Amino acid sequence: MARQARPRIGVASIIQETNTFAARPSTLDDFTAQGLWVGAEAAERSAGTNTEIAGALAEVTAGGAEAVPVVRAWAMSGGVLDAYSFAYLRGLLFDGLVAAGPLDALVLCLHGALVAEGEPAADGALVEAARAVLRPGTPLVATHDLHANVTARIAGGVDALVGFRTYPHVDQGDTGRRGAALALRMLDGLRPGTVVAKRPMLVPAESQAIADPPMAALRRLADGATTGPILDVSLFPVQPWLDVPELGFGVTVTHAGDPDAAKATAEAVAEAAWVRRGEFAVRPVPVAGAVAAVRARTGRGPVLLVQSADSPTAGASADSATVVAALLERPGRIRSYATVVDAPAVAACHLAGTGGAVDTPVGATLDPRWSTPVRLTGTVARLGADPVTLTGAAMTGQSVGMGRWATVDTGTGLTVLLTERPAPTFDPAGYRHAGLEPAEADAVLVRSATLYRAGYGGGYAEAILLDLPGASTPRLDYLDFRHAPRPLYPIDGGAW
Repeated sequence: MARQARPRIGVASIIQETNTFAARPSTLDDFTAQGLWVGAEAAERSAGTNTEIAGALAEVTAGGAEAVPVVRAWAMSGGVLDAYSFAYLRGLLFDGLVAAGPLDALVLCLHGALVAEGEPAADGALVEAARAVLRPGTPLVATHDLHANVTARIAGGVDALVGFRTYPHVDQGDTGRRGAALALRMLDGLRPGTVVAKRPMLVPAESQAIADPPMAALRRLADGATTGPILDVSLFPVQPWLDVPELGFGVTVTHAGDPDAAKATAEAVAEAAWVRRGEFAVRPVPVAGAVAAVRARTGRGPVLLVQSADSPTAGASADSATVVAALLERPGRIRSYATVVDAPAVAACHLAGTGGAVDTPVGATLDPRWSTPVRLTGTVARLGADPVTLTGAAMTGQSVGMGRWATVDTGTGLTVLLTERPAPTFDPAGYRHAGLEPAEADAVLVRSATLYRAGYGGGYAEAILLDLPGASTPRLDYLDFRHAPRPLYPIDGGAW
């Protein structure tokens, strides 16, 4: 089929990962705080960033088509999105597509784990909103985060679905380009389809790194199967803090007209993951033992204290001060940095001013289920309110707002970065933005399961996973699943 001259391909991006165990619902404010742009502004402000929308727009243009930016909405992971905010975002997509005029294809960049009030598979609802505007038969390609919970609703609503190939995620832009490349091929006559295979299992995010076993072996298996009519094999081990129907480890296969081969491939890869399910176990360390280990090895480079149980990139509140309390304990002074989300404490610091003394409780202001407040005394070292620009390999160039912020020097070797919104500690830019250089510390708190590996690269001596409760804990037995299909590994371990 000959492609028409200068086809028009729309690109839209609405991305948030939901943690259904998070205490605070997500709202439209979470999107506006990080950037909600429509039309040409979406293209202009995304240009040069390692994001799906930027990659897709660039690939469309490189392929000789007209790139039509529709909407870019991104928010840090959070709780279930309220119904009004979801309706607003869906309306932006719908109205943006109407305003764009007739399109020859659409690339829709989604997370794949967005949950809204009354919509446990909200990404599927966004696909349906797009289909309601597009002309019948218009190619629609979706991209997903590796932590997506792929549903039959999504697979049935798109022509092709591709996901990240990396974790820590560093291929957001490349995934957008892959999605756009498929859309361009469809304009030349390709008629793909996507099938899904799932297994009833959850695995800790800390053991999902693609470079490590068992994910490395699964990725090699998927890559080896990508041949002939098999265009793409994507792994979706799913983020495990999601209590929804159809939950499970997913594999999608996008094919060029051979659904039987695609289904066989998807089932084979999914079964390989199921067989190796026991290899995903992690062994976190009690926080007191981790801090003691740091004290015993000072001067050998920064040790990352990994509080993944309270990770904002996994939807948690980032307001636990448990690690702060441990770092304040004696004996043995170490130079350390930590963060806590605490708007009242930030307000107290701004009232005191730079150089002023503060004595305030910090922590557990948003989600008191997992921790208790800690008394923080010290001197306000620095104040600010401007956003952070990420510099690591993940989401390079993206701006992240953390509201007003303050650093407090406790005089004990510990400096605490207090913020109104979560600081992106998976990237050292979060600390550097506040005048704190991680390389100069003995211990640095990071609230991230695995993404910090990309953010910090080789810039740390060791990373210690902490055994703590929280909305994004690797200890899934801490969480109460009520809507997910059962039995579910490893929660119902005895059922297998």
